[in-house]
Amino acid sequence: MIYRLSCLLAFTMFGFGVGFGLPSLSAQTQTPTYAYPTSQLRWNEALCHIERGVVRLGNDWRGEVSYTVNRNRIYLGYSTSTFDLAFTLRDNKLYIGDSYFTDAISYSLNENKIYVGDSNFPLDIAYTIVPDRNLPGVINIFRDNSISPFDIVTVLQGDPNPTELFALLLTMGLL
Repeated sequence: MIYRLSCLLAFTMFGFGVGFGLPSLSAQTQTPTYAYPTSQLRWNEALCHIERGVVRLGNDWRGEVSYTVNRNRIYLGYSTSTFDLAFTLRDNKLYIGDSYFTDAISYSLNENKIYVGDSNFPLDIAYTIVPDRNLPGVINIFRDNSISPFDIVTVLQGDPNPTELFALLLTMGLL
């Protein structure tokens, strides 16, 4: 009886991450995000995808690795070496390398818009991000400040965090 109770307690504390500030099981599992050219979401037309922090071209594990995302950093290829650090995301601003200077800010994410540089001026809007009204779990990315269906640049299926979003856009050559 005591053995079962101690096993149950250990499983609860360490298996699910409850207590002691450990991350929960749901925070450790991550769903992949796929990028498509249109809202048709055809599997064979996937441009790239991110799964477990690795951005690959195409729709499966055999695609070429473009970037690796680790927390708020984007690395070139399949690496997390500081020599391969391409971008760092701080305060929703994408810095080149590990720089802290404001002139190294490539893009800024503010609410549902991506701006060029360290700006929030309406003329500097590069993309507008809007969830699809008809398809749950799908995100439309529009050119500039538009929400016209004719201005969709890419469609994402999944729930990427801001760093993953930038890595996907970089892979597709949109940034």
